Amino acid sequence: MQLTLRDFFMRLPLISGIGLKTTTTCWRWVEAQPELTTMTAATVTQLCREMAIPAAKAEQLQRQLFSPAIAAQVTTNLTHTGCLTIVDAAYPDQLRETFAPPVALYFLGDVRLLQAPQLAVVGSRHPSPYALAAMRLLLPNVVQHHICLVSGLAQGVDTLAHQAALAYRGHTIAVIGTGLDHCYPATNRALMTELIRSQLIFSEYPWGTPGARHHFPERNRIIAGLTRSTLVVEAAHHSGSLITANIALQENRNVLAIPGALDNPNSVGTNELILAGAKPILKPEHIIEEVLVDNLP
Repeated sequence: MQLTLRDFFMRLPLISGIGLKTTTTCWRWVEAQPELTTMTAATVTQLCREMAIPAAKAEQLQRQLFSPAIAAQVTTNLTHTGCLTIVDAAYPDQLRETFAPPVALYFLGDVRLLQAPQLAVVGSRHPSPYALAAMRLLLPNVVQHHICLVSGLAQGVDTLAHQAALAYRGHTIAVIGTGLDHCYPATNRALMTELIRSQLIFSEYPWGTPGARHHFPERNRIIAGLTRSTLVVEAAHHSGSLITANIALQENRNVLAIPGALDNPNSVGTNELILAGAKPILKPEHIIEEVLVDNLP
């Protein structure tokens, strides 16, 4: 039996015992074989040997990859969602370039939104009135310059970013940490429904996957990887927003931060980012020039 590379990468993350490290290893091997068009049992054996995949994982990979059970899971996912694999032409180049790109991304909505200039917007789940005022000042003009806002559909700043894009008739992409049939937090179900109808939602987790603590840092790397610039609105000293910002820095992406009051705990993270070299954002033009100049051919 042989699989197309697209089918291989749709099946790979569904195999039990295979995680991000192994899927990334498999992608790096395939990437180095430009003449490769299909995967067979012999090819998989070669991959496992040359990349020194541990014996237990290699056995799982070889045993499950071509199984009817995995094929059925692929069919279930494709019944409910679209799927972009890392070998598809429509897969975003900037995400493919990252250290550990998802080899399969499930989506609902308009995948053409990936062609727009994009800005990741992250911040506190409990934003202060100052953060709300800053977003009202900055984001409308950004959206009106046809910049797509990318965020995580979480409570707080994420929700406000998606709502700003909708309110000003712009575009937004949500990256979530569950299967696309789940919504976290549940209070965002109506917003998620609207994004599916008119915008775009991504997840690397298959249909039926509930939320788990480790999913959200993994999701953050996708938010940072989809965009060349990440705006941190408000962040405490230890927060998920700083995880996203640090991933963006590691990927050599632009990090933008809104400065805050010295006595506001939620501004400690953004002020420290600025101290470390992030671009301070004082007006919409600071964002627009960063995103649009960065997206010139």
